[in-house]
Amino acid sequence: MITHQDMVDLYGRDNVITLPEQEADRLGVTPQDAEVLTTVGLPRGSAPFFTTEVRGGPEFLRVIDVTTRDGKKHREVIVGGPPGDSGMRFSLSAYERFVMLVQLDGTKPRAEVVNNNLGEFVEFLYRIERFTQGIAADPTAKEELLDDLRGALMDIDPFSFELSENWWAMALRQLGGGGLGL
Repeated sequence: MITHQDMVDLYGRDNVITLPEQEADRLGVTPQDAEVLTTVGLPRGSAPFFTTEVRGGPEFLRVIDVTTRDGKKHREVIVGGPPGDSGMRFSLSAYERFVMLVQLDGTKPRAEVVNNNLGEFVEFLYRIERFTQGIAADPTAKEELLDDLRGALMDIDPFSFELSENWWAMALRQLGGGGLGL
């Protein structure tokens, strides 16, 4: 797992958000996810797929509590969104630990699990940022770096690539120049 220092080295100190323990407690997330939020952190932005500086609501770190039809309590915490898309948010399922991409537009919100937990999500963002910085430094290495990235991400969370329509599968196609494939 990556460390806070890894994040700072890649994004810069001012571009990594860590929370005080009291704030993580307020969010009501699991101890594992609280540790990511308090000791590793989230990037303020990780182009082209993530930002904490979302436009409109729900805003960053907004807690959304719902009761399901069968009476179970459920909590989502907004952790960011795709840059420039006010209709989508990444949310952390406080009890189940999944990170989901939620589409807010329309009459019924839709959601897709993008990672099994917050640690994997942050690791994906970190590795994608390293890839984008790597090709900026050496564009001729794009194919090799993309193959390395794909392999590393599949090792971390193979579920994220089971279907070609999954968020990260589409994101990697976009990084490779193949567009989103919608």
